[in-house]
Amino acid sequence: MAHGEEKRDAVRHSYVNEILNLTTASAKHRVPESTARRWKIDAKSKGDCWDLARAAARKATGPAGEFTETFIEEFALQVHATFETLKEQGDSLPLPERTKILKQLQSMYGSVMELAGGNKSIEKMAVSATVIKELGHYISRYHAEHTEPFVQILDGFGPYIAQRLSE
Repeated sequence: MAHGEEKRDAVRHSYVNEILNLTTASAKHRVPESTARRWKIDAKSKGDCWDLARAAARKATGPAGEFTETFIEEFALQVHATFETLKEQGDSLPLPERTKILKQLQSMYGSVMELAGGNKSIEKMAVSATVIKELGHYISRYHAEHTEPFVQILDGFGPYIAQRLSE
């Protein structure tokens, strides 16, 4: 049985934005899992990587995004406190010890930044997801009569923007 674009977009939406696994997303929309997997592969060959979009959605919203943001803020505060301590101690801290601390900070900083945003494609998608989410909130609050058409447009826009951002 052939399924239309609306079904495919609904499965993609459930997989990407609701963070359902592909088996559950396909069952939710009454589509064989093999069909959903084929759609996912076909989309990737056209530049719409569902996994990348999913990672961006997770990073932009929910506990994963909040954790990443909070972790980076806390790490930045710790780095600042360490620099202040190094300044306060001045020459009383031997140069080899001071150098060791700075090298450790550099290493940790590199690791944190890589984990937080090392994949530029995910970063672009996360920013896009955040902007779209905020636009949705704005429309529903100030232009409620346009909410339903906006949601309909978003179903097709997700794959489009994913492809454009991967170019």
